[in-house]
Amino acid sequence: MRPIVFDQTIGWLHPAQGERGVVIAGAHGFEDLCSRRFLTLIARRLAQNGMPVLQFDYPGCGDAPGDHTAPGQVAGWINGIAGAIDRLKSETGVEDVLVVGFRLGALLAPAAIAGRGDIAGLALLAPPASGKAYMRETTGLSRMVDAALPAYAGATAEPFDGVVAAGFRLSAETVAALRVLEWQGHLADRPDIDLLLMPPQVAEGHSQLAEGIRTAGGKAELVALDGFARLMSSPTANDIPLSAIDVVAQWAARLSKPSDRMLNPVDATPPFLDGEGYREHPVVIEPAPEICGVLCTPIDALPGAPVALILNAGAIPHIGWARGAVEMARTLARRGIASMRVDLPGLGQSDTPSEKRLFLYDERASGDVVRILDWLEQRGYGQACAMGICAGAHQAFHAARRDPRISHLGMINPLCFSWNSSYALDMGLSKIRDNARGPLVAEAPPAKDGATADGNASASPLKSVLKLGKPILRGSVEFAKSVLSRLSGEGAMTRRPVEGWMKSITGRGTQVLVVSCEDDLSLQEIARHFGPDGERLRRMKGVTMMLVPAADHTLTPVHARDMLTGQLISMLSGAPAMPASAGAKTQRPSGVFADGR
Repeated sequence: MRPIVFDQTIGWLHPAQGERGVVIAGAHGFEDLCSRRFLTLIARRLAQNGMPVLQFDYPGCGDAPGDHTAPGQVAGWINGIAGAIDRLKSETGVEDVLVVGFRLGALLAPAAIAGRGDIAGLALLAPPASGKAYMRETTGLSRMVDAALPAYAGATAEPFDGVVAAGFRLSAETVAALRVLEWQGHLADRPDIDLLLMPPQVAEGHSQLAEGIRTAGGKAELVALDGFARLMSSPTANDIPLSAIDVVAQWAARLSKPSDRMLNPVDATPPFLDGEGYREHPVVIEPAPEICGVLCTPIDALPGAPVALILNAGAIPHIGWARGAVEMARTLARRGIASMRVDLPGLGQSDTPSEKRLFLYDERASGDVVRILDWLEQRGYGQACAMGICAGAHQAFHAARRDPRISHLGMINPLCFSWNSSYALDMGLSKIRDNARGPLVAEAPPAKDGATADGNASASPLKSVLKLGKPILRGSVEFAKSVLSRLSGEGAMTRRPVEGWMKSITGRGTQVLVVSCEDDLSLQEIARHFGPDGERLRRMKGVTMMLVPAADHTLTPVHARDMLTGQLISMLSGAPAMPASAGAKTQRPSGVFADGR
């Protein structure tokens, strides 16, 4: 895989020798976080089968510049797919392409290929019934995630006029443009299309659509996307539907054009993308397993500031929950601080390790962090602030233990300082949560009254996933932590290996920022290793502890991410810490059991 920059966005090209390529049009927001790994595995499989594949981000999304405030976003997204087709052809020399659209990409792709003569096939994976249905589901997600968050008393921003779903924003203009989108009509204009249609569940409307294409002289395969509910359950606790990858690969293989031609020469100049106050360099760090990342550099660098190394929060891709890693990187750059946001091996768009690893908490991942530090040092960044949320905090902590180039350490909502078998309860019980989920409502082209194929106008696949999963997950994690404290409480408090490791890190002068959100389970984990209220951690030299109010584990609210970024800027620039009046609390956190559990 190699990065490219085109049309003011970043793309990831999977080279191959075939004369027919593939463009993947992905999802948006929470659905993008859940599916980016899935689509990357599809891209890798197709490239291994001889078809060059291009993944990219829509304008204002992912790694692309801009944000939700840009006008004409839906038209820009459609044009973005068309631009990706053109760039894949010019970059690789392929004659024509297949387009694979997932969720939002499936809604947009038929419009993007309208009137083009270089489209050899179209795969629509889990397409929304319509733009109206898509927005109904997105609004449902917003009500379950964002509206459920506690109100923040210090909020000063004007109310947002669009829809916020899992922290991702869609402006009112974008919402209105999405609501009127219909993809079926564009297929009627292409009677010769070779279509792969993979809804979560096959309904009568899907069968009628496929039969209509066949009658018109085209080809249509209709296959259920088994495992869609598990895929979309969570970016971290989901399961990749390998059978769906097989279906797409088999369909594409039938349409491929194998070749032994020479690949186009690669421009030796590293690609970069300029934005407002920053320059970004998408990179792939070799050797295998390849690590995908984006180095964000300031226009005016702050002398002596370390580079911020932003690790994955759980299995969330490098753009971050609510696009938080991207926004943080660019804010840091505007303050003179460089950053590198990455996908560790096995996560996001990076390569899969050849050996089997423990998910998220494998000790070998700290070696991958050291590889990134080596790469950064070769480019003039001798010191780094390793940081991450949840599992990212774990990997940053253990990398700091072994590498003194980590001069600053940021741990946000750490749920595990040191892995042992007891923590496996969390993962085992999350699988129980997944198994408890109800079936998805089938989606099909809507009837004229707006109802779905089963006649239920309000049914939402995403809603059925999240409504059942959220309380079960919360209970599962709390139960696992309770059992863990009984299994290891006394022994851990006696041996205190984590405390000793932290003392070694701070003893060499590393500055440490530990952030927890109110009522987050990380408060219990901190107390488990450092005593009630984390008192022994608080007394260590160079440690700053901060409590963020009215926020969840992944820092969905804007104010929470702004507080974290502000504190990082203070730490990395040497400026005075953000005062408590700005919203962050640095006094002892509440909500921790007095006995340290």
